[in-house]
Amino acid sequence: MQNHSLAVLLGLSLMIALPVYSKDVPKGSYQLSCSNISVTNDALTATCKKLNDASQSTTLTQLGFCLNSISHYGDIGNIDGNLVCLPDLPKPDPNFVFPQSETVVNQWIYGGDSNQIYQHGWGIWSGLTQQVGTVDGTVVRAFETWTVPSNIIFRSATENASLHAVNAPLKRPSLELSVPRQFGHGKTAQAKVQAKAMMNVKAVAAAAATGAPDSNIFVSVAYNPPGAEHAIANRLFYESTLQQYMKNGYAEIPNFPNNSITIKPVYKIISKNVPNGIYTFPGWPGPNPPDPKKGFGESIWNSCVYVDISTPSGPGGNSNDPGCKSKTAANTFYLNNFIHNKISPDNAAYLTNQLGISVSEGDYIILVAMHVTTREDKVWTWQTFWWSANADQPFAPSSAAIASARPLSYLDEAAKHYAMSVAYAMVEPPQPIAGGKNVGNSVYGYNPYLEAGFGPDTFGISRPINGKINNTTGIQTNCMTCHNMAAYAPQVKGGMPYAADFYISISDSVFNGTLKTDFSWTIPTSLVPASTK
Repeated sequence: MQNHSLAVLLGLSLMIALPVYSKDVPKGSYQLSCSNISVTNDALTATCKKLNDASQSTTLTQLGFCLNSISHYGDIGNIDGNLVCLPDLPKPDPNFVFPQSETVVNQWIYGGDSNQIYQHGWGIWSGLTQQVGTVDGTVVRAFETWTVPSNIIFRSATENASLHAVNAPLKRPSLELSVPRQFGHGKTAQAKVQAKAMMNVKAVAAAAATGAPDSNIFVSVAYNPPGAEHAIANRLFYESTLQQYMKNGYAEIPNFPNNSITIKPVYKIISKNVPNGIYTFPGWPGPNPPDPKKGFGESIWNSCVYVDISTPSGPGGNSNDPGCKSKTAANTFYLNNFIHNKISPDNAAYLTNQLGISVSEGDYIILVAMHVTTREDKVWTWQTFWWSANADQPFAPSSAAIASARPLSYLDEAAKHYAMSVAYAMVEPPQPIAGGKNVGNSVYGYNPYLEAGFGPDTFGISRPINGKINNTTGIQTNCMTCHNMAAYAPQVKGGMPYAADFYISISDSVFNGTLKTDFSWTIPTSLVPASTK
């Protein structure tokens, strides 16, 4: 399916591109950082700024198809000096429905129809991993074109110049990277010590350069066009906005529209100079920690995957190396087995400055995980993905049943290599979203590369299910429970606490005096202070 034309990739095979004339210059965020804009026949041409402040001429072909694809929701953006069509969510499977109605989603949840939930999660994955354009000759996927918080902040500023970012091009998710904020979350001294160890990026990178397993990860956050436009229009990343909502008696921010998607991609950076061309990183071995009462982070998985970057492509194996004992054909993989990009000179300089480690032209960046959440439901839908050596038989919190629901004909070879876990409810059987009871069975839905390392000190609130099931570690978490806690709470020192899995009503008294941020941790942790316009 990866050889489809752009029209099919955008789900537009039944639409006809109409001629576009010079006077019909299309609207879009690209106009913030592009000049000399013109349209000839079916092509949009402009001179656009790059991240390094240089400018280059760029052309978007098949403009009619692009305009059809973004007629309801979408954008034309400048990504590092390249005009790119930014669709809402491509739908390669014509039978896939997005956004799905909240009524139908609730029928799945409360009717126990797990297979429909699995198929829906994979439908979202197949859309956001579709190839939709190129940036400097490199093919980009839909999720790589979505909008990061810094661009939302810039585009919603009352005076863009006040942020010293005039004419800033869109950053791609893989270029606005940081160590995950949640690694620094926690209120005790022990949690801070653990966080410092987890964030010792330079030491880990130096060890990885000698062939040791690389436990560093770098993350971004990005919004699809409808989600980004909502955050921009409502200036949700400005503390002054949230303060005004609280002053006006609001209990929550304006809810995102039901076709909003937020993602958190997780990456590893591979040096082109790794010994013998072999890069090693920890492969998820399943939730079997040596001490069940502690976090189970990458550095203690004792399970390795080997990536041969000296060979352009290959079939790859189907297993980890338990104990990290030796590289074999069964545990060796190739770059084509991952969603990845080769790092350009400009991006190398940008990432070096951003991350504080040496990143060079010709290094690689590979996607190892991604949180994906959609506003199709009041409490959002939650699916999370991670790279798996054996994607047909992935370890928990995924399963062979979940893997069997993949729409393989709509996934390319790299996208097929990821496992999925879902959390459409906090406990089983599902409780009402408000006024329910903290009873039933735990529902674990987490990403091994993001939450598995959390120990009890990460969580500031705990409520045992049935009064006795006390979930206290990262492998006992649920995305929905934790994100339900997200709120702007200026009176709470350190902000609202993280939570492992239990049921909590959206109207719980813990939210009194706060402004709920529609299940987003990114908004309250990325705010422009009230003193800034």
